[in-house]
Amino acid sequence: MNKDWWKWGNLEESKHINDYPKAKQYLEEFWQTSFREEFKPPTKFNLAQLSDKKTEEIKNIFASIPQKKMSFKDSDRLKVALGKSYYDVIRICKNDNIIAPDFVFYPTTKQEIEYIVQQCNDNNIKIIPFGGGSNVVGALTQTNKTTLTCCINLQHFNKMIAFDEDHFTATFQAGILGPDLEDELNEKGFTLGHFPQSFEYSTLGGWVVTRGAGQESSYYGKIEDLVEQLCVVTPTGTLYTNDYSHDASGINLMPLFVGSEGTLGIVTEVTVKIKKLPKSYRWVVALFPNFEQGTNYLKAIAQADIKPSVVRLSDAKETMLFSKLGNNHTEKGGLVEQFKKEAQKFILDWKNLNEPCVLIMRFVQNSYNSASQMVYAKNLVDKYDGMIAPSSIGENWAANRFKTPYLRDTFVEHAVYIDTMETLIHWNDVLKLHQELTSKLEKSKAFNKNKGLFLAHISHIYANAACMYFTLITPMHKGSEIEQWQEIKNLVTDTIKRNNGSVSHHHSVGYDHQKWYLQYSDPIGLDILRSIKNKIDPKNILNPGKLFNK
Repeated sequence: MNKDWWKWGNLEESKHINDYPKAKQYLEEFWQTSFREEFKPPTKFNLAQLSDKKTEEIKNIFASIPQKKMSFKDSDRLKVALGKSYYDVIRICKNDNIIAPDFVFYPTTKQEIEYIVQQCNDNNIKIIPFGGGSNVVGALTQTNKTTLTCCINLQHFNKMIAFDEDHFTATFQAGILGPDLEDELNEKGFTLGHFPQSFEYSTLGGWVVTRGAGQESSYYGKIEDLVEQLCVVTPTGTLYTNDYSHDASGINLMPLFVGSEGTLGIVTEVTVKIKKLPKSYRWVVALFPNFEQGTNYLKAIAQADIKPSVVRLSDAKETMLFSKLGNNHTEKGGLVEQFKKEAQKFILDWKNLNEPCVLIMRFVQNSYNSASQMVYAKNLVDKYDGMIAPSSIGENWAANRFKTPYLRDTFVEHAVYIDTMETLIHWNDVLKLHQELTSKLEKSKAFNKNKGLFLAHISHIYANAACMYFTLITPMHKGSEIEQWQEIKNLVTDTIKRNNGSVSHHHSVGYDHQKWYLQYSDPIGLDILRSIKNKIDPKNILNPGKLFNK
């Protein structure tokens, strides 16, 4: 097994902290340290093993599944045991109580999935569904070592089933990865428009069951807006939801499974609504003197029904750090470059933009009113004391937008805590939440007080609310890394909920967010969910322990 199996994405694209000399220098000076590689996972994990007799018994139970589509290997089991969160990576590095499924399936047909689910139900075998494995909230976590558990890995269940150009829909098997789905549609002149940061290594089914959002969802919509019909395999049978998502034929069951996180059934086929590929894109980039002015600007944009596809307003600290990450090479010297720097400094001082907050917005040039929307957005910048900046800032972000997750691994190797959290929150609470989190983290021992870096940005906008996304970076507490993570997680999530934010906008609930989900869910609503769970999964074999306890 490759020693770097735990890392994000394509190992050939892995980054080292030395690839970002300006950011490295800044952090070393800020923390008064010199980075050294200190964290490496063990080469061997002591996973629970089935006896030869039990293994043969299981093979007989699933006799209709070809042996090549079933694995008992530790390497295959380990790869589906955890997601890609900071907490998961720390657990891997510390070899901390990792419970892997006892065996893994790789089905390629719906009939195989139906057979596996039925046999699991008849024999009381738990099922963990697996898509791309990019989940960051403990969706794959197991807590019971004694319960026989399998994983249904859907990554080979990844074909286009149907394409309907007349009605702008397409149907895919749920295990298709983002780039493969887009390639299929792009060849026909269409797009789904769903681009989460995990896009390259997450699946359509994963997007559906986590109620995910993409970086362009302010224009295209979240995944629940893009789904027309689902096919779901449950222990009590296979069902197709209504043919249309906008009919009035009673209660459409589709919303039950969007965000269900594998607890109610295995989503196998997804019919999505598609759009014509954009003719082109245009950027509006602006600098604001503070996060408040930028936030007020975005609220005005959203309530004027202006719909950029990409929206990202970074606070001052994120703007500063990302500017250091964005320039990896030594700057050229000379009089011209020095003059440019001085001119830029003069303009920023003149506009009171010494510690600016950068906003990038991308507009799809596809509709009749797209040009007028962009003009409106540009003209409004000055009202909020902003200044238009070069569009190249947005273009550079787009060129590297799926590469940021690679940084997490090198930070962990160098004993740096780095985690992300997000929420959907009403506009009136955005600044309060930002200020309260800043204050509380500066007093937190787990966050190393003012030695921690708290970065925030707004990533999606609605008329009534915004998605706030947080990145937290600080030196690890060696020997108590998990306790440090839990304390910071509790502080941030408790503060989010106290300010009326949602437990998640697009990361989902999983195991890590469950206590807050249960605490703030309506009791009647939970009773309804449990009743549905009891009906379609009476033995509680589907991803047990996630969302709510049966």
